[in-house]
Formats: sequence, structure tokens, C-alpha cells
Amino acid sequence: MDKLTVFFMVTFFMALVTAAYSAPNLVCDPQAGVQHYVLTGPGWVPAQVPAQADGSIRMDVSPATVGVNSLTVKACRQDAVWGEQCSSAVPFSFTRPAPPAAVTGAGLIP
Repeated sequence: MDKLTVFFMVTFFMALVTAAYSAPNLVCDPQAGVQHYVLTGPGWVPAQVPAQADGSIRMDVSPATVGVNSLTVKACRQDAVWGEQCSSAVPFSFTRPAPPAAVTGAGLIP
């Protein structure tokens, strides 16, 4: 293989790994029997997130606005007889920091 092909292959695999482990994520311990999570919060929060294979939640919170963000989470499952059954709502709050100020005074020196 030539160097260019190797470069593109390495770049591609690094992009896959980065996407798979992007941060930050809202997570919880495994929850037996949970099929999805119902969320309430600001506009960027989805109304529902499917549970992971072990019943836990993994939700990307990178779209959060700068400052304090608050949301609630309920663990739910669908029952054929009783319909949707959800846990009590659990509050969750975090602060997204502001980015650094723009660079000033940039220039070249001899």
C-alpha cells in the first residue's frame, strides 16, 4: 500500500473511534427491563431515548447551551396489558462552560 492509502485508512478509523466515544454523555447504571427513557428539558433535549442493550441510557449532551442545563429522566417500558410504565422523574443538572475569549493581539515578530 502506498502512504496516501495508509493515511486515509488511519484517518477513517480514528474518525470512527472518535464518533463512538464522543463526549459528554448522560449515562446511568444498567436498568433491567427498561426499554426507553422519557426526558423533559430545554429544546435540545429529545423527548425519548432508546435504552442501551443493558437498559442504561447514553445520550449526547454536546448540543447543550452554555450555562446551567436542567432536565428530568424517567426509565420506561411498554407493557402489553398496562401500556407504558415509567419510573418517577429524576432531576439532572449540569453546567456547560463558555468557550474561551477570542484571541487578541496576534501578529508576527521578526
